[in-house]
Amino acid sequence: MRIKKFDRIEPDERKALLIKSAIRSLINEGYAGLSVRKIAKEANVSQGLVNHHFGSIYSLITCAYREMSDDFLRSISGYLEISNNSASEQLDAFFCCSFSEQLFEQDLLKPWLVFWSLVSDSEDMANAYEAVNGGIEEILNHLLIEINHEKGLENTDIALATQGLMALLDGLWVRLCLAPEDLSLESALKICRNWAKGYQAGLYTVE
Repeated sequence: MRIKKFDRIEPDERKALLIKSAIRSLINEGYAGLSVRKIAKEANVSQGLVNHHFGSIYSLITCAYREMSDDFLRSISGYLEISNNSASEQLDAFFCCSFSEQLFEQDLLKPWLVFWSLVSDSEDMANAYEAVNGGIEEILNHLLIEINHEKGLENTDIALATQGLMALLDGLWVRLCLAPEDLSLESALKICRNWAKGYQAGLYTVE
């Protein structure tokens, strides 16, 4: 009877339902939520539908990872596309969006830990991780190049600066999740702004 309840739902809708259920399962239980049974229960469908639509639970989790990552990238890219501000101001907007109350959720640490742990074990997850980080890297690299033009900076190791900034953003996000009593969103934003000041002062200038 439970399956018939979903007979009228289109395949794409079922897949979207399972992806959202997988995310909720990981948020609620972390690694313990990495279970076909628990995800199917969360979606109120039969376990067989997971394999039917995704082939394996790892494929489903990869889709969940892409869904969460795409939501973040859409939020960031959407603002930058309509902004006529300078590259420096757009980079600041990137920081503000990254550490806004609307985008930052401490509960998301559990699913992200599961995603990262699967990168070395799943080729699909490794490819998804590379694509997602490539998108973020492209945005930041472009903004830093434009800042160089605006500020007249020369001999800057932009590739190293981009990787350093990505590491800083990741580290701050994890720190905010693990020790929110020691680091606030406002403090994280201030740290990023100080990094930007250092960059413009020649922090990554090659001698």
